[in-house]
Amino acid sequence: MKNIYIYLLFSVAIMFSCVEDFDVDLNSTYERIIIQGSISSERKAHKVVLSKSADYFSNQQTPRISGATVTISDGTDVFTLSEVSPGVYETDTMTGIPGRTYTLNAIIEGEDYESSCYMNYCPPIDSIQIGYYDYGDYQMEDTFVVVLLYAQEPETEGNYYLWNVYKNEVLETDTLSEKWLETDLFVNGMYISGYQAQWLVANTGDTLTLEMQSVVEGYYDYFYQVMSVTDWNGGPLAGPPANPKGNISNDALGFFLAYSLERDTIIVPPIDERILLEWF
Repeated sequence: MKNIYIYLLFSVAIMFSCVEDFDVDLNSTYERIIIQGSISSERKAHKVVLSKSADYFSNQQTPRISGATVTISDGTDVFTLSEVSPGVYETDTMTGIPGRTYTLNAIIEGEDYESSCYMNYCPPIDSIQIGYYDYGDYQMEDTFVVVLLYAQEPETEGNYYLWNVYKNEVLETDTLSEKWLETDLFVNGMYISGYQAQWLVANTGDTLTLEMQSVVEGYYDYFYQVMSVTDWNGGPLAGPPANPKGNISNDALGFFLAYSLERDTIIVPPIDERILLEWF
């Protein structure tokens, strides 16, 4: 009993021992150019954002880059982007064409930065349905719904997809962690029947729109690199973080993406008209 008492006193002493502040003094690093932009098969103004990197502990928005010359070419036509706000450049209203390779060129402070990306074909969506899991007595009208996808996956191998969801015309998946990406590795050429493309909270009568994007393998890899050093970081036991490797030349950070997309819309039905999903 005496030994236990001594052990408890020792443990309490450790728990309440003095803690000394430890300030980490990280030196400033050299600035890196950051280029984030995309072009899609949707008819709209397509955007490119130019900025510079900041120090690790900076709590300010990364500085935007004004006065750059930015163009996008499809090998035949060249589209010049206009600066609509500091560091934000847009094309005129236009439509990207699947099967073409798009090249971004940005001249920033006398340096030339370039990136090319192929726009893959996106298969049409046959339909979407609403599913749910039975939570028994805890089932509420305002609960998680599952957007189920029905579509024919092409026979060509190596396709990669990203899914967004809109609720009442508002993008619900507005951060990377809320988007869902998948490869056709296990479904190549098959009919996709009831794939759980997105989960979200929705009520009966809400209007949901599922957006399916056909992206390139490089962006699929880039997405997982970004997530591995942010939301999916393993904390103190994880390896040292590294800048995600994009597809911009001259050691710049970021990614330029060309993608095609398809959408389908459904009104959330009452629970008794949704598809009951099985627990595994």
